[in-house]
Parts: sequence; C-alpha cells; structure tokens
Amino acid sequence: MHTNPLICIIILNWNGYQVTKDCIESLDNITYTNYKLILVDNGSADGSVESLKRDFPNHPHLDILPLDKNYGFTGGNNKGILYAKEKYAPEYYLLLNNDTTVDPTFLNVMQQQFAANPRCFAVVPKIFYYDRPQVLWYAGGGISRLTGVVEHYGINKTDSPKFNDSKSIDFMNGCSALISARAIEEIGILDERFFANSEDADYSLRILKSGHQIIYAADAIVYHKVSYSFKSNKGKWFTFYMATRNLILLQKKHLPLIMLPVFYSAFAMRWMFYLTLKLTYLKDSRSLKGIYLGFIDGSLNRKNIRTSL
Repeated sequence: MHTNPLICIIILNWNGYQVTKDCIESLDNITYTNYKLILVDNGSADGSVESLKRDFPNHPHLDILPLDKNYGFTGGNNKGILYAKEKYAPEYYLLLNNDTTVDPTFLNVMQQQFAANPRCFAVVPKIFYYDRPQVLWYAGGGISRLTGVVEHYGINKTDSPKFNDSKSIDFMNGCSALISARAIEEIGILDERFFANSEDADYSLRILKSGHQIIYAADAIVYHKVSYSFKSNKGKWFTFYMATRNLILLQKKHLPLIMLPVFYSAFAMRWMFYLTLKLTYLKDSRSLKGIYLGFIDGSLNRKNIRTSL
C-alpha cells in the first residue's frame, strides 16, 4: 500500500450545475494531492456539461464523462468507477454526492483509516447539514436486518464528543464513501437494479458478508445539501416509489427465505399502512400511488423504473 495512493473521486451530476460547481471548487482546496476527479454527467438537460467545461478549462485533476441518459445513482457511479479503473487503476474510489462541500483534510483522514484497519473495505466521514454546519446528518449508521431500514447515528443532533470516536459500523452512506480497489475486485460494483435508493445499504451488507469492515472516520468532515437531486428533479412521489420498491428488493436479496414473511408483515404495518394513512390525510394521491406501484414492482422483481405516473 502506497503512502500517497491515487484516489479517483466519482461525482455524479444530474441537472445540478450550481451545486456541482460548488463541490468542485471545494475539492480544489483539499490537502490530498494524488487524486483524479471523474465528473459523470447523467444525461443532464440544463447545459451542465457545457457550463462546467467553461468554468473549469484545463483543470489538472478533472475528467468529464457525459452520458447519453440518466442511468441513476448506481449506473452513473458504476460507469465512473469502470472509466477510472481502466484509465487510472486507482487504489481507492471516492463516491461523493455533487451536493456536498468538504473540509480540506477530509480525504487524508479517510485514507489513513485503511492503514489502521487491514480488514477495511470502505471508510465514511462525519456529515453535517450544509445550511446548519453544527448539526449532524450522519455520524456513522446501522441497518435493521429485519426491515432493511437504515439509521443515521446522530441525525439532527448538535455535534458532541460522543460522535468523535472512529469505529466499525454497519452502514456506509453513499453520499460520501471511500471504497478500496480490493472491494471493487472482490465484491463488485453497485447493483444497478436499485437505480437510486438502498444501493448503499446493499453494498454495506455485501461488505459485511465478505468478512470486511466499514469504518466511520470521525475527523473527516463533509457538508451536505440534503436530497438536492430528488427535490430539484422529481418530487416526492418518485422518492416514495423508489424507497418502497428498493426496500423489498434489498430484503429479498439479503434476508434468509424463512424470514421474508416476517419482513412483509412488518413492512405492511410499519411502512404501507402508516404511509397510506399519512398520505391520505395530506391528500397526496401521487405519492400514495407511488408506494403501491413500488410495492408491486419490488415484489415482482421488475427492472424497469417508472419515471412517470
């Protein structure tokens, strides 16, 4: 393992010119020097590629990879990973949301965790809300094996010493995750059936099942403009649809067959029944339709993602 290994940072842009520009400018200030930035454009229709090429001409670290359509979080990141692997063969890949800014030392801190933890396959930072920079969005996390629902430790709490211990955790949030080339070789890339949502839970479970670790690096700091892409591009119904569909796909993939009836019972009460009441009360018929179509598509293993109702 090199002391200053090459890291390829994969950033996915989808109609998010301004936040992507902010993210790249933030990365220009990091102290880690041996990196390449792969900006994958997921078929944007807002002129992002042209604008970013104009803003960052002859950038020493930046490659722009325009795609012909939106391949989702999974497909877009996978294309970035495979492009980086073929062109640069890095030791690590950093998945980083375009709606983030970073502390200058975050990448050094994350990379150092691999040397300290030989069984480590992924490292995640401490993530704050961008507009509330003392309030945590993620300080590590876990996954309920029965429901598939993920938990962000510390979410909506003011940072405090109890979140300052780096440790092994069960859930790698895809907002910012440094993944080793060994992990890519041994357990593969993201599962594209998920498109967007639950793919990070799936990858986390694959890491744990392989006998390796996910490490939370408490001193690595990232700031997140939460859910910018969904808010700016699709709206609530798509979020409900994807969350419902993908939770079912996740559990069918990872739960023992004997436990699936228990999962479906809990899912029906804690997710479907609760959201039906809530969305009916809110008179949000599109989101209500979204969760039921998500339930059907997940249960029937449908690969095609509904992009309209």
